Amino acid sequence: MKKYLLFILVFWAVSVAAQKDSTVVPDSKPTASAEAVSIKAAEFPGGHRAFVAEILQYFRTSPMVKAEIMSAKAVATFIVDTEGNMVDIKIESYEYKIVRDEFLRALKMVKTKWFPAEQDGKKVRNLMRQPLVFSLQ
Repeated sequence: MKKYLLFILVFWAVSVAAQKDSTVVPDSKPTASAEAVSIKAAEFPGGHRAFVAEILQYFRTSPMVKAEIMSAKAVATFIVDTEGNMVDIKIESYEYKIVRDEFLRALKMVKTKWFPAEQDGKKVRNLMRQPLVFSLQ
């Protein structure tokens, strides 16, 4: 139980910082004016803690324990589209293939729709980054 609590705390702490790295993916049409652009990033219902909790609901640690992997890191990227769906989910970096595969599987299991990003009141695609720091020590 202590191992899982440590895993959850580390995962949550790193993932809070990662949301600052998220960016809005602009439309292919450039804006005609040089006025200030109002941008609002995509949001998960219930906030980032709810997103992390949903990932952890699907993330299985038993394959890592069986492979004797007690700690690892991975970073995922995905796009929140204009409908609030997570699309184009990719693992950007990872230390172990089994961790990469499990992280990717857990992210793909998340079906809750996001509140899409907005730019000047119009819904736009938003590139998101989500790190995973796995530690069962």
